[in-house]
Amino acid sequence: MNLISGIGVMAALCLIAVMIFKQISPLLAGPVAVIIVCLTSGLPLMDALTGTYLQGVANFFVSYFPIFLLGNMLGSIFEMSGAATKIGKLIAQLFGAGKIRNCMIACLLCAAVMSYGGINSFVIIFAVYPIALRLFKEADIPTFLLPGIVCGGMWTFAMTGPFTPQIPNILSMNNLGTTSYAGLIPGVVASVAMAVLIVVYMTYEAKKCQKMGVHFDENGKGTGEQEETEPENLPSGFAGLAPLALVIAGFNLTDWGIIIWLVIGIAAALFLQFPYLDRKEFLARMNKSATDAVLINMNTAVIVGFGSVTALTPFYGYLVESLSAAKTNPYVTAVLASNLCSCILGSSSGGMALMYTSLKDTFLASASNGYQLGFIHRLCALGGGCLDTMPWNGSIISVYAICKTTHKQSYRYNFVTCGLIPLACTVGIALPLCIIMS
Repeated sequence: MNLISGIGVMAALCLIAVMIFKQISPLLAGPVAVIIVCLTSGLPLMDALTGTYLQGVANFFVSYFPIFLLGNMLGSIFEMSGAATKIGKLIAQLFGAGKIRNCMIACLLCAAVMSYGGINSFVIIFAVYPIALRLFKEADIPTFLLPGIVCGGMWTFAMTGPFTPQIPNILSMNNLGTTSYAGLIPGVVASVAMAVLIVVYMTYEAKKCQKMGVHFDENGKGTGEQEETEPENLPSGFAGLAPLALVIAGFNLTDWGIIIWLVIGIAAALFLQFPYLDRKEFLARMNKSATDAVLINMNTAVIVGFGSVTALTPFYGYLVESLSAAKTNPYVTAVLASNLCSCILGSSSGGMALMYTSLKDTFLASASNGYQLGFIHRLCALGGGCLDTMPWNGSIISVYAICKTTHKQSYRYNFVTCGLIPLACTVGIALPLCIIMS
């Protein structure tokens, strides 16, 4: 039964990947995948669909909708006022434009700064894309490399490292009762290594493309489109960076929670950037950001709902039992479980939510045996941001649509920067440090 159940789970995941490739909404793909899992695992179909599945969707949606909504609103304000462009220009000026390595550093940091400021990644890519496109043109880099470096900035260390207000860090805080900077030293060392390796790898790939005669092209703007003109009047660097710094500092130095600090960040952004906002378009943009937040949250929630049903299968029960019963160091279990669940669901937040549902008590119990919950927190967060980078990850589909590229052109670079490099740094740096320091 375990074998048939496992085949069913794998088949459901493959079907989700195919349906998403065909641009079928996860809202439709999720229930179809649930049906396959139920039929191959002997689960009662209607109870799973109307009970377990919908309950899993609802629980995640309700819990994290405020974060998605406020993160989207903050990002929309930055995009509309030109503050995102200003941050990109400042970073580009700091490192210089025209050189491949400097271009990669600037794109990585631009995405990372916004991610650390609590802005949703879906909004970040909209804000950073035009900045990165100009930098790629100046450095003569093919645009199919762009998602690899930008996603490397917003989906790796900035999403899973210490102090970040992104959901993987928050999930660990909520489940383990730890702080945002738990596992500080292993987290910082692994995060720095990720950033360096991502820049080195993408610089190497860009130089290789140039040697092969592959240069910047116009694919990033689409046929017949004109290059976007930069606004003449941009906010100051202070007006752009201060709200983000306020969110980061407040989230890490107080116990008010990320929702309150995102509200404060929005208020600060409106106050400092108000002269640069289009009053006529403001309400329409806020309405759109709210609508987008619902869709983004729901696309993640339906994957979590699928995970809730998967958690009832004999296959998943066997995996959890094996992890719980094995006399494995809890730090190793944290890395294995977070990667496995995120890989199955193609989602760091969805995978970690599923993992904590099954293993939270196991992790908490390990504290009485001398293991540090802070290290488990950091390893779970870092692990959740590795193998979530699967082809069926819905966010990757959205990024490629925005950047006007395809899986065939860009996925292998994303898999290295957002999958292999974070995995190597988690397993090869953070895990040994946690074991040594424990």
